[in-house]
Amino acid sequence: MPKRILIAEDDEMSREMLTTFALSHGYEIVAVVDGIELLTTSVESKFDLVITDLMMGSLNGASATEILKMQGSTIPVIAITAASPDETLLIKDKFARIYHKPCNYSDLFEYVESLIGK
Repeated sequence: MPKRILIAEDDEMSREMLTTFALSHGYEIVAVVDGIELLTTSVESKFDLVITDLMMGSLNGASATEILKMQGSTIPVIAITAASPDETLLIKDKFARIYHKPCNYSDLFEYVESLIGK
């Protein structure tokens, strides 16, 4: 059974690229557009990993991740952001890793595989 990844990304092109790349690596994907959908979907289904954009409209990825952890989730969360490393310094410990856009998807999914396998 393939590992399941929840992707939260408000930019349609980025969401589609992440989804396509993840599918090509054999992962099962559910993609949502914001932190609220991330939380709702993570309650409805089991996932092995979450990849979230940090800056999204209704609820950002950092806040959604914080809520997941307060609910007892131990699912690894990877953040992707256009923010600079200096801007993410205070929140870096909330995530397994933070990737800065433009993101090298090969590196990202090599890390994903090291966390959860295939």
